Amino acid sequence: MRLRRPSKQAVYFTHFAALADSLQDGSLILAELSGIPVEQRRAAADRLAEVCDSADGAAAAVVRALRENYATPFDRDCLYRLSSELCQAVHRLESVAFALSSSAFDEFPVGVLEMLAVLSDATDQTKRMLQRLSVKPDQWEYVDSVNRLFHRAEALRLQISDAVPAAKRGIVHLAAANQLGQTFHEAVRAFRAVGEVVAEIAVRES
Repeated sequence: MRLRRPSKQAVYFTHFAALADSLQDGSLILAELSGIPVEQRRAAADRLAEVCDSADGAAAAVVRALRENYATPFDRDCLYRLSSELCQAVHRLESVAFALSSSAFDEFPVGVLEMLAVLSDATDQTKRMLQRLSVKPDQWEYVDSVNRLFHRAEALRLQISDAVPAAKRGIVHLAAANQLGQTFHEAVRAFRAVGEVVAEIAVRES
């Protein structure tokens, strides 16, 4: 029978909650970027730097807790990698925000709003997963979900980076669309990496 976890180990989940909040803040800024004039986008995107700083602080707090405490709720390597991948996902959202704020986009390419919805969905599901993780380490539903979102994003990336409609708007628009498609892809791949750590936790704890 598994031993009851000491209450002091709840500190890890406090830091994970902070990382989830940073993801949600970043997702909200992306949603804002999709609905404001082009000249206002860069200022809105710049706010993600502060969100990333908060995520960096939460991830660093997990490392400090690992250094100061031997007893941990899950495998130490899994805790470290989970915090690192969550932080990386926040930074990937910042990259998306920068690409979205390009002055090349009077109108966004086809597929952008759908991709933003994928990132929002991934963020919401990640936050719910982290809220349950301390009492239910078996989170296979989340793993399956982020894998499906990743494959959906692959198709949307092709729409965003489609050379034919982008080229009609000029070489600058084409380059910006390619960059945007790549940053979207990397962001969703970051959520998939979170899912891989969650899958490992489920295997180890089941």
